[in-house]
Amino acid sequence: MPLRYDYKDEGTHAIGSDDPHWQESVFVHWYDLAAGLGGVHRLGHEANRDGGRAALQCALFRADGLRYSRSDDELPLEEPRSERGFRAGGSNWHVDGAVPRIEVHEPGLDLDLELHDFYPITSFFPSDGSLVEEFAAHHYESSGRAVGSATVEGETVPIEATFHRDHSWGVRKTETLLTHRWVSGSFGPELSFGSTVWHAADGSFVKVGYVVRDGEITFAEDVDVVTWLEADGYTHRGGVVTWYLRGGEELRLECHLIDAVVAKLHSAKYVDALCRIEHGGKVGVCDFEISNNARNGGGTPSLALAANGTDGFSRR
Repeated sequence: MPLRYDYKDEGTHAIGSDDPHWQESVFVHWYDLAAGLGGVHRLGHEANRDGGRAALQCALFRADGLRYSRSDDELPLEEPRSERGFRAGGSNWHVDGAVPRIEVHEPGLDLDLELHDFYPITSFFPSDGSLVEEFAAHHYESSGRAVGSATVEGETVPIEATFHRDHSWGVRKTETLLTHRWVSGSFGPELSFGSTVWHAADGSFVKVGYVVRDGEITFAEDVDVVTWLEADGYTHRGGVVTWYLRGGEELRLECHLIDAVVAKLHSAKYVDALCRIEHGGKVGVCDFEISNNARNGGGTPSLALAANGTDGFSRR
């Protein structure tokens, strides 16, 4: 049975190894359909690497085509601004209040969001294999509602968005990842979901997923992910995800691209793509995250047709 975690696991944990690959990170994607604004954020601490390093992914998308991105996995590891919090560049993750809160301060961008979960933070990964032993030994996820404000180039807007987040700690060897599909998101408290399809360098292949309806978690018996890949072989326009549940029930979602960002973490190069989804008359948002590296190459992709591949502000 997958593990359940509680609020004491929201903050940073004791470093469990002197392995330079040991890390702890938090991640959230969010989108406010009414405001036409969303983002993707990851803050990672790598305390054993080069005297202590931090990794940052910070991306913003606006419906009119404005984009912001900052991706850097070689930042100095600085003291968090709150107890057991996370810090990377201009981003901070706080756990000293009633709910987690993300705060971002970058040139032209200020963000402050409280993250209110729809269901308990839950692990759904297998108990062994490369995915957990070499990438995410401890890992939990949840969906919810993000409430706060965003200021973009001097304009402040209130935010009430759906989000999905995760938190991982343990050894993470990015070179063990060949290809993956991680699709997660929410329509609101009535329906949220998560899924991972993972191909590792040792040849192992894992498919796991879950669906949450009004706080009740159902683990999928199988998951199928089809990606509408661009001609660059790297970015995509969305795709179709199907969760096969007990009793022959299926949840099938078509995911249509809103906007995307190119991200990196050491040897891993991947794309986070926020997509619009519909089901039962409801509209929601998911992150359709993918990587494609079946030959285990290490070069930097030179073309990104359907994602933002440059730091700073830009236009779609």
